[in-house]
Amino acid sequence: MLSKFYVVQKNGVPAIWQSDAKRIVPLLKRKAGFTVVSEPPCGTRAEALMKLRELFPGCRPIRSN
Repeated sequence: MLSKFYVVQKNGVPAIWQSDAKRIVPLLKRKAGFTVVSEPPCGTRAEALMKLRELFPGCRPIRSN
């Protein structure tokens, strides 16, 4: 099973979850109030983070090293 990264939100606050396709629906049911924001899921965490920043600008600032 391959895990994918999903951008989810609850009350306008986004998060990134890692899950396989079969487990995301039960996970959403267990964590009441969360919804998937982006379809299809992202292959890497970096892609999911870019999608999160695109959908929720200014929510998670880019860290500078």
